[in-house]
Amino acid sequence: MIKVSVIVPMYCAKSVMEPCVRALLRQGLEDMEIILVDDCSPDGTYEYACETWRDNEKIRILKTAENGGPGLARNLGMDEAKGEYVCFCDIDDCYRDGALRIMYEEAIRFHADVYATTQGYMTVVKVLPADLSVLPEENLLRVGFVPEESALDEETPDFAGDMKSRMDGWLNHLYHWTSIGKLYRRAYLNAHQIRFQGLRIAEDQLFILDNLVHADVYVSQNKCLYIVRTGDVTSITRERKTPRVFVSALQSLFASLECMDHVFRDVPFFEEYPEYKAKLTDFQVQTIENEFCIPKYQEFGRELLSKDEDVSKVFTSYFGNKGAFVEKTLFDSYDRKPAVGSNDYDGEGLYEKLKKLREVSPYLRGRR
Repeated sequence: MIKVSVIVPMYCAKSVMEPCVRALLRQGLEDMEIILVDDCSPDGTYEYACETWRDNEKIRILKTAENGGPGLARNLGMDEAKGEYVCFCDIDDCYRDGALRIMYEEAIRFHADVYATTQGYMTVVKVLPADLSVLPEENLLRVGFVPEESALDEETPDFAGDMKSRMDGWLNHLYHWTSIGKLYRRAYLNAHQIRFQGLRIAEDQLFILDNLVHADVYVSQNKCLYIVRTGDVTSITRERKTPRVFVSALQSLFASLECMDHVFRDVPFFEEYPEYKAKLTDFQVQTIENEFCIPKYQEFGRELLSKDEDVSKVFTSYFGNKGAFVEKTLFDSYDRKPAVGSNDYDGEGLYEKLKKLREVSPYLRGRR
């Protein structure tokens, strides 16, 4: 029986593919599979993967029918997975050696539908190696949604409580909302039809909320087993040179309003406490606006974005002949917002911020 299926979406990933996959092969799990899903890369990533891993029986390589973003690529991987649990890895990041063995053993011990590690490492170095696993301790910063006083307690499990406690915790940022660093029981996902909803921005957040709502056993531990590449990166949420992210954020902003109904489906709690529907929807929308829409709006400016055909198409596709009015109303509101800092994952500014964080907070330092 396959214990864990690791699903890795790829897009133009030839330069970072091998270190990521080789790190996954060092997880100490004999009964596992790695599913690489190419999202219609134009650079031959799919062909390169097929050639590179053609003799490895642990690795399967899939290709999406059309480019749909990492969420839909992960969905294809989940549909094809055979493991008892599934997990996700971004192609430019990596799991520490042996991480998935540790996570699987803990998930089995707790009979978890979802097993979540609450922390991850960010890289703090100007020039990154292709293989992140070789970075020494001084180049890693430990971060997560964890109170500082309990951050180094890696053994005590936190079982999510009743639905109200879970939703209040979610609204107070107590649950890590990225899909990586977690194991999901595949039978449970299929039983509740939990999949990514086709958003290109904040698709992880909606997926984790869906799991938090439907899992019988959602357990977290303060383990730090995943390394996020912050520097020369390739994922869509880290592309910063064109308005593409603003367009994707707008699409996700409007689509989220419909996708939230999928999360609330057939859950008696939301019938008893309908006010939580509004709170959770506002939380989703505000996250996309504050993390992506407003920073990119302020970076590019109203004049440029108002002339961008792709931006106008988003408003028209969702609001028809009222699209121009909605655009003006939204942009007027963004003009009144105070200036916010960029949420870039690359560049000198972020490196300096992470370096200072690491120097002032001992518990954030990497620990091998």
